[in-house]
Amino acid sequence: MVLLAVKDTQNEAAAPWLSRLCGSRTVVCALQNGVEQGERVGRFCPDATVVPAAVWMSAETSGPGQVRLRTDARVVLPATEAAAMLADTLATPHLSVACDPDFASAAWRKLLVNAVVGLMVLTGRRSGMFRRDDIAALGRRYLAECLAVARADGAALGDEVVDEVIGMLAAGPPDITTSMLTDREAGRALEWDIRNGVIARKGAAYGIATPISDIVVPLLAAAGEGPG
Repeated sequence: MVLLAVKDTQNEAAAPWLSRLCGSRTVVCALQNGVEQGERVGRFCPDATVVPAAVWMSAETSGPGQVRLRTDARVVLPATEAAAMLADTLATPHLSVACDPDFASAAWRKLLVNAVVGLMVLTGRRSGMFRRDDIAALGRRYLAECLAVARADGAALGDEVVDEVIGMLAAGPPDITTSMLTDREAGRALEWDIRNGVIARKGAAYGIATPISDIVVPLLAAAGEGPG
């Protein structure tokens, strides 16, 4: 069993480790953002079984070797034999692990959150900004766009998810951050493609207009890659 908890932007750097550690009997749990973990991780360990995971927790580093957990920790896996083995191994009193038969919907629900908090990366603000009426309205429009793409990709999510996500962000502590904002502040590469670019890419493939993504994605790409 291999637990891969690096960013998608670090997969290539992790490739030598995956090559050395993985074989035909290896299960790799991709504890990463997005809905494309199987393909994006699997290319580096083609003989292994890759199990994607939707990770629900807010954590931030508070010093060397220190991580501050701001919320409960929960992991959702697909309902497969390999995932069941992982769930039995990973579950502790401090970590809830569930196997969901409709993992596609679970993964897309998490991606909707990851996508809309991209607005925090552009403003340099934390989750309290969603208490502003104008930002909440923009977030709802963006989430509606993301939801249309999610449904085309097979997710069974209702309209209520839009208000649920904005409500969660607005009701929580106002200083909750997102890892992509932390990465921008530290000058590291951003996961803009798997969190936001994927909406535009899949929207184009399904013939769905994504006007907000068409603005947000280039801005995030420029924030992460420059030049300038």
